[in-house]
Formats: sequence, structure tokens, C-alpha cells
Amino acid sequence: MRSSEALLFLGCIATPSASFTPSSRRTTHLNVRNNSDRRWSSSSSIGAEQEEDTVTFVLDDGYDPAVAFNKEPPLANLAVSDLEKEFASAVPDLDGNPLTAAYLAKHMGIETVDSYTCPQQEVFRGLMSNGCRINLQPGGETAFYKCIVFEHLSHAQEKLKHSPFKLARDAQSYEVVANFLKSKACQAATETTGVIIPKSFHSDLRPNSANPIETKCSFLLEDLSPEQGWYQHWLLLDMAETKASLQTLAKIHAFFWHGSNFWKDQEAGRELEAAVWESGSYVQPTAQNADQCSNVAKEWKIKRTKFEEHLSSMDCWDNLGDRLQSVATECGRLAHPFADDDLKESYQKYRTFTHGDPKQANFLFRRSASNELEIGLIDFQWAGFGLAATDIAHFMTSAVHANLLVNGGEANLLEYYFDELQTHLVEYGAYDTAEDAVEQFSYETFMDQYEVGVLDLCRLVIAYTWDRFDQAVEPYDKEGCTRTMNKTSYNKSIPNAIWLVSRCDEIMKLQQMKVAKMMLLGQ
Repeated sequence: MRSSEALLFLGCIATPSASFTPSSRRTTHLNVRNNSDRRWSSSSSIGAEQEEDTVTFVLDDGYDPAVAFNKEPPLANLAVSDLEKEFASAVPDLDGNPLTAAYLAKHMGIETVDSYTCPQQEVFRGLMSNGCRINLQPGGETAFYKCIVFEHLSHAQEKLKHSPFKLARDAQSYEVVANFLKSKACQAATETTGVIIPKSFHSDLRPNSANPIETKCSFLLEDLSPEQGWYQHWLLLDMAETKASLQTLAKIHAFFWHGSNFWKDQEAGRELEAAVWESGSYVQPTAQNADQCSNVAKEWKIKRTKFEEHLSSMDCWDNLGDRLQSVATECGRLAHPFADDDLKESYQKYRTFTHGDPKQANFLFRRSASNELEIGLIDFQWAGFGLAATDIAHFMTSAVHANLLVNGGEANLLEYYFDELQTHLVEYGAYDTAEDAVEQFSYETFMDQYEVGVLDLCRLVIAYTWDRFDQAVEPYDKEGCTRTMNKTSYNKSIPNAIWLVSRCDEIMKLQQMKVAKMMLLGQ
């Protein structure tokens, strides 16, 4: 790891394992002057003539950084003074200056912020972003600060070498987040549906279309913190929480459905159209390498060896890749029709706003004071227009553990989602009656679109993302679950990989039977 990377975000200290318990805690106070010269001096009140802010960072002596790193050198050998320097630049703005209490007070609308702490164990380091929970003093409020500087991210550097167009895509995705979170559409959706989407207090976007590796941006977001009762899951294993997640998606899909009450506000509609992807979803072929659909057969022969013990006895072992490749391009078109000029118009009546990346890491849960299950929905980088069924295919294949999908579980969950969608389509004005709703969007149509969405995701998994399946994890492995929290089901769970391959094979066989039946009827 380069020293410049270490200086980027809390010294690149990753999230520790769930089993970590600090043996002792030392608080280091660093006084940060609130101007560009970045000199240190004693603290004073926010209202002082030369505005200065005390920034408090918490250092945990009991934490061994080595356990949190994967193939990168830890910072365990740093002296205390070095760590203080790392933490001094740990929560920077995009110019490298430490965030000030005045900045936090202004954008969060808080009258008094004297200092803040950023505990080491509440730092997040991802492939394409870094984040930290900020605790404000004296009021105890919290916020989540997310920082993205492409040139300091090794994964971004890899994209620059191998898939440079993805950097421009990713830069635009952060603009989508910022634009959606501040839109009238987002506000209206949360107020009407009750779905909880964290507010954006402030965003600083600095895209560079000429040289995307120089893109940088930051977000100061409302924090759905454990102290407020929020929690996440490694994968969804609880039926009630899975159904609540599906209900949340059903509400969002219905609220923005073509012809719903939302679209009566033409200004809000135009703003949303301009804010998000014309065709949403991380999965869609246009967001991936151009040759992906033609590489499925080749990649299946390579990737399947990771699961040979579990898959080699299946009758699809030899030919699944060839069969899927033969339909991959068409499935990509049908699953994402608003990326195809020839399909847009005919699919308009099904058009809605989709999350685009509904993996389990983007769902948070808590119980309200009345013991009602509440859902928080985060990360709208790939949000845009698409098919509800494609969004649900992504959710089912990425977020839900296989234990809930086998033995009729998948059908049970899909029927639940469809019923919720139908209810809310009427509630939010897309259709006048339940009869109209089911006539215009039947369960058969939903399932046809859903199965195409599953096949489309299988194309992505086999041709690309199974490169990231490097270690199988079980739900009882707390350290493993913490380490792979942000991964999708098929990139960390053997049962899910088996289920996905089985379902892919089954859907293609069913489609073949339908074609044969149609040919017979035609004869």
C-alpha cells in the first residue's frame, strides 16, 4: 500500500471483525484550524473571529489492524505519533483538509458542534469508497461521511487498466446518488410510502470526464446507526425481514410506476428523469464490458471448477455455459428494455424507478418503539428506470440465503411481493382498481420478466463476478460474515451458488418447453 493511500481515509484502516473487543481506549484531541493553512492551535468556540474547531479522534489500543487487511500491509507498526498524523488527515474534505465542526454544524443544521470523534472500529473501506461514522459533541448526533477519490483506490486503478469506461460510469453513478437524494421524488417517496432513505446533508462532486481517474466526491449522510437500533445482515435468513424488504421494494416500484400519482407533478417527474439512469441496474450489459455476453461459455468452463465438488454431478455441468450464452444477448435486452430503442415504447406501461443494486448490504433493519419492523434503503448509485421484476430478480439472487429459496420458498416470496405490488399500484394511483392492476400486469407477466431477469444476472455472475468468489462463508462464521458483508450471495455462499445454477438450468429448460409447445400449437 502506498503512503498516499494510507493518508486517504483513517490510514486505510478497515472494518475490524465482529469479535473485536477493545482492551483499552485512548482519546487523542487534535485542534484543527478552520482555514486553508491547516496549522494546529488551541481550540476556541465556533463563533470566534478566527474560526477553529477541536476534532477528537478515538484510538483503540486493543485493536490489531493486521486482522482487517486482505493482502495489504497493516499499520500495526506505526508509533502513536504516526497514528495521530494518520488520524489527523483521516476525515478529509476533497482538498485534503480535515472536516471541521463548523462544516458539520452548518450542513446538519445543528446549532452547536464543538468537536467530533471518528472511532476506528466504525470505519468502512470498500473497493470503490471509504466511509466513517462521525460522532458529534456535545449533542451526540451522528452522521456518515463517504469519500471517493479514484486515484487513491486500487480497484479504480485496475479499472483504468482493464475497463476504463467503467470509471466514467462509476463517476456518473455518484452524481446519480447525489441528484436522487436531493430530489423532490425522493422526498415524496419517503413521505408517502414510509420507506426510510437516509438524507443527504451535503455532497461535493468533482467529476473529470476528460480523465475519470481524477474524479473525486464526498457525501455527508444521515446515519442509520446501531445506537438507533439499525442493523444489517450478512444474508437474509429471516422470513419476516425478507418479506419486509420485498414490501419496501414493492412500495417504491408502485409509487413510481408509469401513470401513478407521482407523475402528476410534472416538475418532480422531469427532475427525476434528469437525475437518474435512463436504464437503471448495475447488472445490465451496457454497464459491463462489451464482450461479456459472448464470453459466458468460455467463462463457465473456467469458473465452474470453483464449485466442481457441488456442481459436477448436475446434468448441466457440460452445457450450461453454451446454453446461457445462446440467450444472453436477448435476455439482456428484455431484462433492461429502456436501454434498447426498439423496446422502450412497448415496455413503457411497465416502466418504474428501480433501486438497481438491491443486495442485502443495502438494506438496514430495526424495530420501532411499537415493535414494527422498519427498513432503511441505501446506496442508489445504479438507480434508474427499469422493470420491477428485474429488480426483484436481482434481490432474490443476491440478497436472500438459499435456505429461504428452496422447497417452494422462492415461489412463496414472489407471490408475496406480487400481492404487495398489486395493492400499492392501486393505492398510489397507477390503476383505479385491483382488477385493472392484475389485468394490466398479471402474475404470469411478472414471472416471465422475473425469469428473464434471473438469466440475465446469471450471465453477469458466470462471465464476470465469480472471479470474486475466493472463499466460502457460512452464517455461523462471524469473522467471515463481517469480512464478506458487502458481497452478494453468489460470491460467498456455496448453497446460493448451487441454487443459482440449478435455477438457471431450470428456467432455460422451461423456456425450451414453452417454445416447443408454441411450435406444436402453431402446427
